[in-house]
Amino acid sequence: MEDRTPRPYASSDEDFEMVPDASGTSNAKDTLTLTAAAELSHVAPACARATVACNITAAASEGKRRPDVDVVVVMDRSGSMEAERKLELCKETTELLIEQLRPSDRFGLVSFDHRVKTNTALVSATSDVARAVKSLRPGGTTNLSGGLFAGLGLLSAAPAAERIRAVLLLTDGLANAGITEEQPLIAATKSLLDGTTTGLYTFGYGSDHNAKLLQAIAGAAGDGKGSYYFIETAEKVVGAFADCLGGLLSVAAQNVVVEIKTSAGRIARVRREGATRVDDRTWTVPLGDVFEEEQRDVLVELELLGSQNVEVSFALRYVDATTGRVANATATASVAVDAAKAQTAVPDAHVTEQRARLDTADALLSARECADRRDIAGARRVLESQKAKIAALKVAAVTGGLVERLAHDLAVVLEGLANEDAYRARGRQWMTSKMMGHQMQRCMEDSDSDEEEEGMPRLTGSVGRARNVYRNTSKKSSKVAMMRGMSARRPSAPQPTSRAPASFTLLGLVV
Repeated sequence: MEDRTPRPYASSDEDFEMVPDASGTSNAKDTLTLTAAAELSHVAPACARATVACNITAAASEGKRRPDVDVVVVMDRSGSMEAERKLELCKETTELLIEQLRPSDRFGLVSFDHRVKTNTALVSATSDVARAVKSLRPGGTTNLSGGLFAGLGLLSAAPAAERIRAVLLLTDGLANAGITEEQPLIAATKSLLDGTTTGLYTFGYGSDHNAKLLQAIAGAAGDGKGSYYFIETAEKVVGAFADCLGGLLSVAAQNVVVEIKTSAGRIARVRREGATRVDDRTWTVPLGDVFEEEQRDVLVELELLGSQNVEVSFALRYVDATTGRVANATATASVAVDAAKAQTAVPDAHVTEQRARLDTADALLSARECADRRDIAGARRVLESQKAKIAALKVAAVTGGLVERLAHDLAVVLEGLANEDAYRARGRQWMTSKMMGHQMQRCMEDSDSDEEEEGMPRLTGSVGRARNVYRNTSKKSSKVAMMRGMSARRPSAPQPTSRAPASFTLLGLVV
């Protein structure tokens, strides 16, 4: 077999052929780039397993006209939202969203306490809908399910195949009216989302909300179509909104699916939410929506079963959000069994980092389960063990920005495990937010600190701009900067080390 020196996500242009069909299908090479690599290109004969991965990277818009957007905001107006001006801040940031929309976009508003009210149907964003937002007043308990279902109903009642569609759920409390149990609520949400491309984004304010429930609600939309944001303090709402809305206004691809096939051995596991086994050698992975400049990595664990050479092929299919056309790409990664070459094989740093990311997400889930059983000491042991593994990667010179981020996140979460009171106050929320971020490869916010950490990657994109502006400038200037920031995205993971640094300039969307 050809000797392939490990290199981060090497690919060849021959994989990107134009594939026209009757519906106008084309490859659209410049929208998503698919590459593949093995963590080790050569392994010893005694090695039973190997890891390969593919990387999907979305390009910037380069002035392309973005698709129209339908956004429904579902806002909690229960009595507790009056504290710390939470409702007022939600109203202000929703007004920023409306200002960012263009006439062809549509906006809807549902508010709820124990009652549910459709304040405005899905209509073109105008001063009238802004007035509906301004009119909201707090009071009553929390019928979260009623508000959520009404918001989803607004979108289903106005179908539009070629629009980016999303529901934003804003709440600070526990569901104490309507459907209050997690499993029935999630089942009903999935049923309403079935067959749609609707994104679902949840924002939990303060320490009283049910972080696990809001994570599960966002997860009901599927990988790439939902996120949970923990708003620890009222000041964090601007950055979280800017990040979420910046993504919605810069969707590069929809209905992204990867098919994985191996020439030999067996695919033991695909480490991605929603991955489905077809047979021992074939899996499919839905990835939902991908925002501009984002990355998605899919890790595949192989059982070699005595094979001497294994080739894993990845086939990508998606809908280009700017053209509405279906696009395709392919890439391959190989593993060879060779005792001599295995001794000098160098691990692919990017694949190693991505494995560490998923291991960290798994550790956060295990720790949360321990802490929910009131085993704080056990939760700390799980995270301290993972922290040591991340430190070992740094010693081994796997020092990419993602490794630094993982070390930082583990340290932050451990602060929230000082005792049971700390866990209830913020630890669970921190843990849930960071776990989901790393599972989905969409680490949306840095809400744990207002200060830049030593050795941490500098905050860029919409979050960085919005946070800095919020702290340092007037409200009027904040509006201007946030509207600009909404249209920009930062990569959710560092670029492989062999690539040139990514540019974080504004995307220049044509609105």
